[in-house]
Amino acid sequence: MAELVRPTHFWVPEHVDTYGPQVADLCRLAKFEPDPEQQMGLDAIFAVDEADKVAALEAAVVVGRQNMKTGLFKMATIGWLFLLDQRLVVWSAHEFRTSQEAFRDMEELIMGTPQFAKRVKQIHRGNGDEAIELFDDRRLIFKARTKSGGRGLSGDKIILDEGFALQPSHMGSLFPTLAARPDPQVVYGSSAGKVESGVLRAIRDRGRTGGDPSLAYIEYCAPPPKEACADGENCTHARDVQGCGCDNMELIKAANPAIGRRITVSYVRGERRALPPAEFARERMGWWDDPIGSEVPIKPAEWTACLDEESRRTGSVALAVDITPDRSVSSIAISGRRADGLVHGEVIEHRAGTGWVVDRIVELFKTVQPTPVALVIDPAGPAGSLEKKLLEKGFSTDKELLPGAWRLHFMGSREYAQACGALADDIANGEFRHIGQAPLDTAVEGVATRPLAEAWAWSRGKSGATIAPLVAVTLARHGHATFGVTEPVAPFALFGKGR
Repeated sequence: MAELVRPTHFWVPEHVDTYGPQVADLCRLAKFEPDPEQQMGLDAIFAVDEADKVAALEAAVVVGRQNMKTGLFKMATIGWLFLLDQRLVVWSAHEFRTSQEAFRDMEELIMGTPQFAKRVKQIHRGNGDEAIELFDDRRLIFKARTKSGGRGLSGDKIILDEGFALQPSHMGSLFPTLAARPDPQVVYGSSAGKVESGVLRAIRDRGRTGGDPSLAYIEYCAPPPKEACADGENCTHARDVQGCGCDNMELIKAANPAIGRRITVSYVRGERRALPPAEFARERMGWWDDPIGSEVPIKPAEWTACLDEESRRTGSVALAVDITPDRSVSSIAISGRRADGLVHGEVIEHRAGTGWVVDRIVELFKTVQPTPVALVIDPAGPAGSLEKKLLEKGFSTDKELLPGAWRLHFMGSREYAQACGALADDIANGEFRHIGQAPLDTAVEGVATRPLAEAWAWSRGKSGATIAPLVAVTLARHGHATFGVTEPVAPFALFGKGR
């Protein structure tokens, strides 16, 4: 039997027993023998407490592709269906193709094993509705996650594959639905995270710290570049760099337990020649693409806690617009107060180009009731170029507005820093609400900051995502805080979720 390659980071909550060995025995009926690392994963996932409930509400496995994740999930699914008799198992992935491949693998595994196949009532092969149904109405369903949320993912046991693409809206939609399940569990699988992998990064930080009473965590990765490379953190990982950790096969093996089994050394060396250095470093070394800066400015858990898909503002609002540096995308946002006094922020337009922006803003000022108290722009940003056209359309930067004029407010740099800090505080303190929109979620996950005077502000240049939606919400929130009125009127919802 192969020797266990110990993970770089490992934690399992306190437990009294595990069904892992029994699950492995079931898998052997299908001639599906666990690797030592997969057995370790089964023992962690199927660990139970004194009440015979799962010890880990969440379990995460972070390792490069083709090492152990998919096989482990297939084994866990066999255990859930045929040992523990779970009613509903959901296997989800970021891409439709990945969920389809998982369906085909599980169909082949189950139908190729007589002891399992005889319990299958029906196999559903609809496009996007793939499922395996057993005679006692237990089901295994496969879903691709939508960008806007995680509706339809609820089940007794849930696999969230391709965890690097998880968004706060997925978590906000999923976890409240698990409360009524008798023994729920969510299992994450991913290779090392990207810049925008805020949700997975938060799970990583909990797992690496250890001690979490409800999270089992397994991660394989090489020592960080500052230890693995001769040039430390300055290493470019290019193929001609002497002393780069990406060329150290012992480090690569430590991050890839399947080398020598399913993955050959010659293939990995070919990957090194074929892949861009950053991609090889992430996939084979397990080195994360972390945002520039020491901390993530908006913690995923705090952003998720601010999700309310039914949130609506009541009363006055302010609008704001921001444009990406390459002027490829523009975002318009609105902000106001809810009836309970919390701040509501929403992206109401997020479209390609800039030619539509001024006319759309004018339309909103004519139709939204009450009339927005201000349009806010960062003049140092790309949207500052809209000034002339907006003034021609009836906007004014005067402190005292003439009748019929609309307020246009240009923020100074100090004011912009204050606006960024104020929104971050609202989010951290639970005083902000959003409806779970993919462009805004992505901006929050990938945003980085830059120093500004003695404070900080969002950085368009350093961020790992398009942050125009977040900048627009930040400016709109500041505009309403500065110019808004407090008298409530009847709620008015502009746009729904997902815009």
